[in-house]
Amino acid sequence: MMKHIPSARLVGVAAIIIFGCAVQAIADDLPLLTSLAKRGKLILDDDGSKDRGGKTIINLNDGIGLKTALGSWERAAPKSNIWRSTCKEGMGHPPVAAYQGVNAKNLIVEVTFRYGEMTESWHDQFLRIATDQRPQLKGHIVSAWVNPKGRYTKTGFVLEHVGKPDETTGSRGLLLDHQPINSVPKTWYTATLEIVDNEALFRMGDHVAYAKADQIRMPKNLVSLTLGTTWHEIKRVRIWHAEANSEWEANKDSILKLRKPFTIHPR
Repeated sequence: MMKHIPSARLVGVAAIIIFGCAVQAIADDLPLLTSLAKRGKLILDDDGSKDRGGKTIINLNDGIGLKTALGSWERAAPKSNIWRSTCKEGMGHPPVAAYQGVNAKNLIVEVTFRYGEMTESWHDQFLRIATDQRPQLKGHIVSAWVNPKGRYTKTGFVLEHVGKPDETTGSRGLLLDHQPINSVPKTWYTATLEIVDNEALFRMGDHVAYAKADQIRMPKNLVSLTLGTTWHEIKRVRIWHAEANSEWEANKDSILKLRKPFTIHPR
């Protein structure tokens, strides 16, 4: 049986992982190991090389378009492929990077990012990865949050399904998982969201969130990133088609033991 390897990246150093007699090298520019899903065809690899910002939709590959809006988007330094978003007080909705035309049911999303310190009372720190089916669902099939300090959901490491308001209770969707978070400004993190059938696994280092719900099965045509109102930087975004990992059931308990028990309930 394969031993579970924590979802962590060693920056600038190759990590050697040994499975029996097999050796796999994982460098900084290679994707993290996955558990729920196996990677299929690469949908997009946004390495930051193309200009962005304003109302322009840039073409990436295979009909995928990227629109970065709401806030200012600039290269973190001249000739850098790292993109920084910044905001002004009172601007309303925080910055969004939307990857249009994804067209997948099962997928893996990997985002490398960091955020700055809060220096103003209106500052927030968070990354949200949302998978959508627009215009059929005016909400989010899976909304995955790295949320040390934000206004829009519970503080923590969070999974949600956001849907049509319930006519009886007024609740809008489901809180799928809510875990503690421990992160610091100016530090690079890689968050990975895996979705297969009715399951979602969200990880960042030792943080683990997981849910199983029928709503997760919906097909996806949009993946978006929403960022907080301090400066936030994105180094790389990759999205793959995915299929079920045959080793998931054997490794599931060891992976989810890092997570606190949680019962799905209306949000």
